[in-house]
Amino acid sequence: MKLFEPITVRGMTLKNRIVMPPMLVGVGFRSPRARAYYGERARGGVGAVITAGTSVDLFVSDDARRRPGGVASFLEALRLLADEVHGAGAKIGAQLWHGNTFPAGSGLGDSRGVPVAPSPRDNMRALTKAEIQAIVTTYANAAVKVREGGFDFVELHGAHGYLMCQFFSPADNRRNDEYGGNLEGRMRFGLDCVRATRAAVGPDYPIFFRIGAWEDRPGGITTADSARFAAELEKAGVDVMDVSVGHLPGPTITNHPSADQPQGTFVHLAELIKKAITIPVIAVGRINRPEVAEAVVAEGRADLVAIGRQLIADPYWAQKAESGRWDEIRPCLSCNTCFDSGYRGVGLCCAVNPEAGKELESRLTPAPQKKRVLVVGGGPGGMEAATVAARRGHQVTLCEKDDRLGGQLLLAAIPPHKEAIAELNRQMAGQLQKAGVEVKLKCKATPDSIAQAKPDAVVVAAGSAPLVPEIPGVKGKKVVGAIEVLSGKARVGHRVVVLGGELVGCEVADYLAAQGKNVTITRRGPQMAVNLPSIERENLLGRLAQQGVTMLPGVKYEEITAQGLVITDKEGKKRTLEADTIVLAAGATPLSELAQKIKGKVAEVHSVGDCVQPRKIAEAIEEGARVGRQL
Repeated sequence: MKLFEPITVRGMTLKNRIVMPPMLVGVGFRSPRARAYYGERARGGVGAVITAGTSVDLFVSDDARRRPGGVASFLEALRLLADEVHGAGAKIGAQLWHGNTFPAGSGLGDSRGVPVAPSPRDNMRALTKAEIQAIVTTYANAAVKVREGGFDFVELHGAHGYLMCQFFSPADNRRNDEYGGNLEGRMRFGLDCVRATRAAVGPDYPIFFRIGAWEDRPGGITTADSARFAAELEKAGVDVMDVSVGHLPGPTITNHPSADQPQGTFVHLAELIKKAITIPVIAVGRINRPEVAEAVVAEGRADLVAIGRQLIADPYWAQKAESGRWDEIRPCLSCNTCFDSGYRGVGLCCAVNPEAGKELESRLTPAPQKKRVLVVGGGPGGMEAATVAARRGHQVTLCEKDDRLGGQLLLAAIPPHKEAIAELNRQMAGQLQKAGVEVKLKCKATPDSIAQAKPDAVVVAAGSAPLVPEIPGVKGKKVVGAIEVLSGKARVGHRVVVLGGELVGCEVADYLAAQGKNVTITRRGPQMAVNLPSIERENLLGRLAQQGVTMLPGVKYEEITAQGLVITDKEGKKRTLEADTIVLAAGATPLSELAQKIKGKVAEVHSVGDCVQPRKIAEAIEEGARVGRQL
């Protein structure tokens, strides 16, 4: 595969064309946890790792960190991380970023300075020429520190609507001096930073540049301008062009595209930029599948590919892709749980990989005592628990009452743009077989059958049942459940009211709207889909609005009649939402009875997933993995 051919950049040879791009997911890079996180992706086979965008001030100002040892301590942390990645066979670079503040002589870094921008906006004042030149110097000095810290290259962040991107964007830069106005003026700040960095690091050190090649907003960056900018950046000393996007303010597409965007979302931008320059180009944007990555490189659309969130989901993507074990890759759902957790400061979480960000404590060790383990339920929590327990050496049997594995994954894969969930189900089922788990389908576990099996431990992953709200008329002929709708068992009329506005309700609405139905979603709470990651929520609600779905939060349910659903809306007005079909998506109740009945009769009983509390895929898989490690 062309994807696994080496490439040399200014004397630095990468073993393949796979780059882990910078992702702001809250792992840092100075702790053992950070070294484990980046090191695991390096061990997984990538050619290069780029650490998350980091303030340029952190590399040059002791006061910015207020840590013992100052810059010397900071550089030592860089060296430890570089050694970790190098030991795993990859190269490492740091992305330098500026967060729109200026220390103004205070000695403070980006997080506590004065808000600034190329031109005045919101609460930001315009940078002076002297301040611009000071920032240029800071970029160069920071790059020197990156090199001193043992990193192989540096990347300047000129995308995603941050300061360098703002200078280039005509929508943000309204200056009339040499740093604004025409295209030449808007390119100047980025070019000055590159030239200063090249002069500082010398002629033999690779410089990458992440360019915001396009903005979907009035007066934003055009591909024609970014092609010209890329050519000038090459002349200024850039060795690799990392092609992403600028500021995308709309709800339906962001710089980390959701599942409703195509694989290789922004590859066409890399292809356009590549035609304007001679240096290697990195393509980005939801490149999850090996065949997609290979085609990008083999067809000459780009020279390297950035595999981002997919490496959070499966750090060993590169190894599996190279050896042809594509069916073993745990797929990224493009759900942005990782970014959401990073933004909220709760530590990295991944919907499908419970080890992400927790590599140190998640490494499997052989079980000190081999047990006979029975897992009841073949949903994501049960499958994960069974696989982890079997890998640790336990003898595991999984009992699933239906004729196929998956549980809620089977239904979750049906709404639009959820194909990756079906891939996840197949991957998890395949891992059961590889781990040696005995799988019994159409096997209904009871307290008696469990007693007869005499297991040492039981993991109950029995799932949940739909919640039927207490509303007069809820058992009428027009009322069907979300499960019946998604499974195709219920006939649905043209006018549909979905009762329940969390994930299931919104996805059922998405599913029906895509069929041309007239859909209204209702919810008691004041907002829709509040438990979704913020990026995914905005994307889903934006798509529903585009399809004409009516969303009515803050209602009170009065009754269901032959005409439809009677509500009192948030203005206190009582009215009837006429409907041919009313879909119940009001939540679920845990099936906890089995676990309660066998406690005291089996030495060890654990419960995971929806039978504890109905939630999302991430919680079920995390609990399954945790119990599998505890057994």
